[in-house]
Amino acid sequence: MMKINIVKPSFPDILKIQDKFDACLRSGLVTNNSINVREFESHLGAFLKMQDQPLAFCNGEMALYSLIQAWKRKLGYSFHDSFKVLVPSFTFSGTVNAIVANNLFPVFCDIDESLTINLSKIQTLDENIKMIVPVGVYGNLVDIQKVNDFAEENNLITIFDNAPAFGSKYKGNFSSFYPINEIFSFHATKVFSTMEGGMAHSPETSITEDLIISREFGQYEKTRGDISLPGLNTKMQEINAIIGNENLKDFNLILENRMKIANQYNDFFQTIEKNGNLKRMKINDNVECTYLYYPIILNEEASNFVQHMNSQGIAVRRYYTAVHTLKYYMNKYDSFNLDLTNFIKDKIVSLPIHSDMSQEEINYLFKTIQHYFNN
Repeated sequence: MMKINIVKPSFPDILKIQDKFDACLRSGLVTNNSINVREFESHLGAFLKMQDQPLAFCNGEMALYSLIQAWKRKLGYSFHDSFKVLVPSFTFSGTVNAIVANNLFPVFCDIDESLTINLSKIQTLDENIKMIVPVGVYGNLVDIQKVNDFAEENNLITIFDNAPAFGSKYKGNFSSFYPINEIFSFHATKVFSTMEGGMAHSPETSITEDLIISREFGQYEKTRGDISLPGLNTKMQEINAIIGNENLKDFNLILENRMKIANQYNDFFQTIEKNGNLKRMKINDNVECTYLYYPIILNEEASNFVQHMNSQGIAVRRYYTAVHTLKYYMNKYDSFNLDLTNFIKDKIVSLPIHSDMSQEEINYLFKTIQHYFNN
């Protein structure tokens, strides 16, 4: 029996980073936006061909929290004020937590076959809805132009939670190429990792300035440490930036390998889908998805499938869920029609897909799944 973990992080050999890390320790400059973090931000901007400035954070959650906070402030609201935010229920709880932690009210929305927010089901908007937070689940991007058009028509601020979608492309470009408000996570589980970390960016200069202040406790000057907003300590550490800089050198190759593996998955699961055993996540023609995990939607509650896979040494996850059904959020907030979210929430399973999977591992995974559907 072969063992396949749900994730397999890609980290550089210690020999490639030890000199820079040693220099950090000797200098004492291990944090506070020192040289490696600044280099990392510069390298990210160049790699993604960005039109605005990327800002590194300690993780993706705090990048999202801070970006929401900055826009709330720009809209003229104090920390204690509130308004409503459109967000898909089918996401990681951290998306909604960042909204609620800013004293805002989520309005849960449904998804379509791409598993991203379904704009057609959002009708008759409350005048107190000021923001929309689409999510790039499994690395699958929403149609950025459609979301931006919808937001403009309804006078909403859009913040893209693309935490798992680093490397995914929209109309041939990385999503960060476009002038949008966006965050990524660089957690160890992600396709691109700094062990822990995240990034935010915005086309609005005033938002970028607020984010820089926000991640430094809200300090706008260091003489007395005076603050202009209630920021938190959300800076990235130097060791994370060192790993990020090294991983970025090889990311094109990592991405190329991953997409070759994803194509094998797509060919295999297309056949099973035609046999009526499952549904796949739809990838729109203008999107190239990097696949953080490979989701399948079964025709049944997923427990038996999960048990079968685990018994054969293959770790799978029930990753992403219906946040509106979680204990804290249940029956607390408004929602639109959530039919598809409710339909798939107990049937969807995330399969492992690694950037350096061997052909033997791929074949074993396919054989194990085929065995399940043949019995």
